[in-house]
Amino acid sequence: MIDTLEFQGVLKSHGYRLFSGVPCSLLQPLINLAGNSLNYIAATNEGEAVAIAAGAQLGGMKSAVLLQNSGLANALAPLTSLTNICELPITGFVGFRGEPGVADEVQHEFMGRISAQLLEISGVHVCHLATDLQRASEQLAEGQEYLARGISVFYLVSKDSFSPLELKAKAPIRFNPGTLTRPQPEAVAPPSRYQALQVVSRHKQDDTAVLATTGMCGRELFTIEDSPNNLYMVGSMGCVSSIGLGIAIAKPNKKVIVLDGDGALLMRMGNLATNAYCRPDNLLHVLLDNESHDSTGGQATASSNMDWPAIASAAGYPAVVQANGLAGFEQAIVEWMRNPKLTFLYLSVAKGSISPLGRPSITPAQVALRLKAFLQ
Repeated sequence: MIDTLEFQGVLKSHGYRLFSGVPCSLLQPLINLAGNSLNYIAATNEGEAVAIAAGAQLGGMKSAVLLQNSGLANALAPLTSLTNICELPITGFVGFRGEPGVADEVQHEFMGRISAQLLEISGVHVCHLATDLQRASEQLAEGQEYLARGISVFYLVSKDSFSPLELKAKAPIRFNPGTLTRPQPEAVAPPSRYQALQVVSRHKQDDTAVLATTGMCGRELFTIEDSPNNLYMVGSMGCVSSIGLGIAIAKPNKKVIVLDGDGALLMRMGNLATNAYCRPDNLLHVLLDNESHDSTGGQATASSNMDWPAIASAAGYPAVVQANGLAGFEQAIVEWMRNPKLTFLYLSVAKGSISPLGRPSITPAQVALRLKAFLQ
């Protein structure tokens, strides 16, 4: 059995500074350690945890995720289309439920058989963590060689691998209600997404990173202005605000603007709660809502029945602004640049995109590399 407190020294010796994850009984001592004395962000699902860690890596903060293997499927999208193709390797510790030869509940049996194969197919180097401190330390040192080559390393953790560690009691954090600013009702034709992106590009500052969600949004931003401080997300749908959260935490001296879409945010609405709980002042979360999946044929989303500003406010965002048209949107951007705090900015936009619409001529790995350099 590994002494959990001694393992903290091993983690620190390799420079790990941020941890994100979801509950797992097998990883309970490690999660408690992260919560007690390390920088730990409790995510709402495994994919969100991976995206937060990847964002922190972009900001130069070495990160690891703590997950149970039963939720690995939630992590596959960012593991295959974010950390892999962007060459943003992260470290993972995975509770090995359903481990072959170890009695466990029936629902873990199948995932236990395929966990290693699932991760390996996703481009992750897999290692079964030893249960003695010396060998486990050696395995972490060996893992650094894979990370240096751009390959994520995940350690499967068996039951009782870590010594018990109690979670220190902490008073729950409760924030005062934030502000919700809505315009006076008036008939204003929704602007195009392209026009909204032009406003963002025009008013961003030299210290501002701009992250565009999957699909038309990133392609249009690239068309307006290809810049080292832009990230054109591909795949990993719904993860853009989590990447932005990781960057904002790692680089509090940089402003971060996240450009989200209604279809993407619907996929990972738990991000709203995590963002609001962490509440970095330097993060602006913009939702451009056209009530459709524009890049896949314009299929309708459920967004037409949702009050997004009210939802973000209820999730705990300290400031929520509903813009009425392009003028209100521009005013909100200018005000946030002048006085940044975690803000959810909502704008209804028209369906459709510019035509013809090209694609970024730079690879995702190159985009990530130059953004990382910009953030440093």
